[in-house]
Amino acid sequence: MAPLILRPTAPAHGGAAVAREDGKVWLVNYALPGEVVEAEPRGRQGGVAVAAATRVIEASPHRVAAPCPYFGECGGCQLQHASYSHQLELKRQVVDEAWSRAGLRLPPEAPVLGMTDPWRYRIRGEFEAILHGGTWRFGFHRLRSHSVLPIETCAIHDLRIEQALPAFAQAANEMRLEDLQNLLLTAEPNGQGLLWRMRHRGRAPSWPRDEYARRVAELLPEQVLLDDAMTLNFWDLSFRVRSDTFVQTNYRQMLVLYRTALDMLGAGPTDRVLDLYAGIGTISVAVASDGASVTAIEENPRAVQLGRLNARINSARVDYLPGTVETVMRRIRLGQYQAAILDPPRAGCEPAAIAELIRLGLDRLVYVSCEPSTHARDLIALVRGGYRVRRAAIVDMFPQTYHIESVALLERGGA
Repeated sequence: MAPLILRPTAPAHGGAAVAREDGKVWLVNYALPGEVVEAEPRGRQGGVAVAAATRVIEASPHRVAAPCPYFGECGGCQLQHASYSHQLELKRQVVDEAWSRAGLRLPPEAPVLGMTDPWRYRIRGEFEAILHGGTWRFGFHRLRSHSVLPIETCAIHDLRIEQALPAFAQAANEMRLEDLQNLLLTAEPNGQGLLWRMRHRGRAPSWPRDEYARRVAELLPEQVLLDDAMTLNFWDLSFRVRSDTFVQTNYRQMLVLYRTALDMLGAGPTDRVLDLYAGIGTISVAVASDGASVTAIEENPRAVQLGRLNARINSARVDYLPGTVETVMRRIRLGQYQAAILDPPRAGCEPAAIAELIRLGLDRLVYVSCEPSTHARDLIALVRGGYRVRRAAIVDMFPQTYHIESVALLERGGA
């Protein structure tokens, strides 16, 4: 079969570039818009043909050499072959396209807030366990595959996490552990602590957990192994974090994201604010520290428990209402709140939650999203319900990958 020659013209959400050849659409991994590449077909994804660039015939001026030895095989990063400034431009185009498809216009002045140093930013990582040559190793899934690639280094993770992986593997091999599934590590950004959690295949076995932890600790004398919770500090605030509750993986950009969202919200001492999908209360407490009174809605019982603790630790005016956002909001009366901030999971809001926001008719909404398509879908629903998009920003929380975080401020009615 003759090699496939493709000319991608635009970025696609997911890190690939879109090419059209004889009326057929291709998603081309490891290619950049404007390039000419030789590519190998790799099946289909969502009904669209997928290929991987195997040779660059005409390179983009934005192409760089990927520093990671696993790039092109590991599924963790998709954009290391693009200069960082170009990664930011591609992400802006992806958000712009998602908004356009939904019938919205991304404000032209919306900034794309990148990182000064776009490496070693992840304070949390999940690593798959694999028996490799009879010994345990840790790694990541290969691109669009269930098979695991063992790794020795990962330049987007905190160095302490990379250095800890061999110790966890060595202890597992010495103790001949079985049925390991994955390892979740979270590094304290302001301390020596390393929070760990091992998952097993099938039912959790009775295993010598304490003995294993002691052995790993011996192999990591520079680090403090934590098996229950760790501390996260920012802006003179302090939070307890567990491995089974959500925390932003990019600590440095979390501060940029929160500052951007809080500036849009503009909550003052007389405001009562809803924090929807509140998690462990990092945003709730930050909003309350500006003087507002906050009601946090969260369905995960462990997150609610930690959120209440975090409110007490910071003497913050935050009350928790446990349950799903759409269910709890039905009990809220008109006029109780002036504003809401929401940061839902990737799937976005349930239609019933959007309907409740429209019913309440709050003055201001700040919507934080990690998925451009569901963000645009929910924003247009809110616009049809009487809101206007006033401001937007894109925050690059995940350099070298296709993931995008965007924030929008909506205000009720008006010209």
